[in-house]
Amino acid sequence: MLVIFLVIVNLIGREAIASDGEITLKEAVNIGFQRAKEWNVNAKLTRVNSVDETMGGSRGETGKRFNWFMTFVVPGTDDYVLIGISEKKITLFSPSKQSQDPIIPYDEIKFDSSDVLQLAKDKYGLKQGKDWATGYHFTLDSIEGKPILTVVGNDRDNRFTRISFNAKNGEIVSAVHKLPYGGGLISKRIGTDTVTKRGMAIMGVVARNNNLVVWGDKKPTQFSTTKQSFIELSHNNGETWTELQANNYVTHAWFNKNDQLYAATEKELWASITSKSKGTKILSLDHMIEYIDYSINNHIAVISNGNIYYTINQGKSWEQTTVPQPFFVVQISNNGDLVGLTEERKILQKTTDGWNEITMPKSNDEPWDMKVIKNRLFITTQSGIWTRDLQKGIWRNIRVEEEVVKFIKKGEELFGYTNRGEAIYSINTKDEKKPEKVFDAVDSIVQDVDITGDTLWIATIPDYTWEEMTIP
Repeated sequence: MLVIFLVIVNLIGREAIASDGEITLKEAVNIGFQRAKEWNVNAKLTRVNSVDETMGGSRGETGKRFNWFMTFVVPGTDDYVLIGISEKKITLFSPSKQSQDPIIPYDEIKFDSSDVLQLAKDKYGLKQGKDWATGYHFTLDSIEGKPILTVVGNDRDNRFTRISFNAKNGEIVSAVHKLPYGGGLISKRIGTDTVTKRGMAIMGVVARNNNLVVWGDKKPTQFSTTKQSFIELSHNNGETWTELQANNYVTHAWFNKNDQLYAATEKELWASITSKSKGTKILSLDHMIEYIDYSINNHIAVISNGNIYYTINQGKSWEQTTVPQPFFVVQISNNGDLVGLTEERKILQKTTDGWNEITMPKSNDEPWDMKVIKNRLFITTQSGIWTRDLQKGIWRNIRVEEEVVKFIKKGEELFGYTNRGEAIYSINTKDEKKPEKVFDAVDSIVQDVDITGDTLWIATIPDYTWEEMTIP
């Protein structure tokens, strides 16, 4: 009993220390007002908001936060000051000039952040935010002449939620949460579009023969697609599915020519994955895999922590080389050639002498994206798509109707996104024929595309919109 008592006292003491610098919204405003009045005796409050941090404490559980920002103005002028408070102390004081914002009648405020938080918990079961705006957060604004105190968190289904109160009387002004719409796997045949796995965040799809693999999140939120991650395999073009084993969320997957399934997780590569086995680990790194590519004959290259790791024997052995500049993309050809697109949009090819720059045929063209299929380089720019044989070095141009800003490579197939992702084009990789539009993506957020036979497979994720809540 004594030991248990001492442990409890110790935990309570630690929490008190961790939360000692946390204050409510009104307590923060009182501190800010003192400094604002020193700046100008006529200063008036216009806005208050709490700020995310990693300082421990309650993260708003009692209506208190460590960090707050607020703004004050001098009525009739363009004088403005931003004040930041951390652990009860002024940490930012920044006067400036800007147009007037509505003044908050602060003397009329009867409800504090701790009060409206309890109301939100009682009426709507509001929970702390997890992925973004962690914990509970609070804002105070003047809307139509009324002081509106808002608490932000998650609803019972972990969806981003915002509940606003009239700070004078505690009445609920609005209660909204962000609900998903769209998302899922679209199978497109001539004249027919079918959506399965509705509402899921399908981050990738790969198809070969009758085999189909998708991966993503079954229960995504606006700020996370790794909550309930999965990878599933179908041997009959999506009619039935089998969930596969994965140590972590999958970031990429593909089939080699022998229909063996490969997958990349955050720091590992796995080969020969089946419905009965999670396969064989062929690469494990200390840092995150930032980018990955594979060739038609399954040479593999990855970028991690400023290094490129590559294999030309399907992962039996690996070579390592340091990137000369930060790379945005790395590609590997059927011959094992490495080509990189730097963050400064320069194209570099690795040779025995080091990394040599490949200059564009038009000097004012800036590469937006780059892919290598077999031994052929494809680059999309504002002037169209350029292709070059890596050995012969001859450039050719592919005409496009719309600007393609991003490529998706699937084996020998190449697809392109247009600006804002509104359309998907299929790009012929064997000649310079004009690309063919295969999907209008105006109402979808496309993440990935593949094709098998007469079926185009499109991986999409949900979008989110504010919807009114009802009291449970």
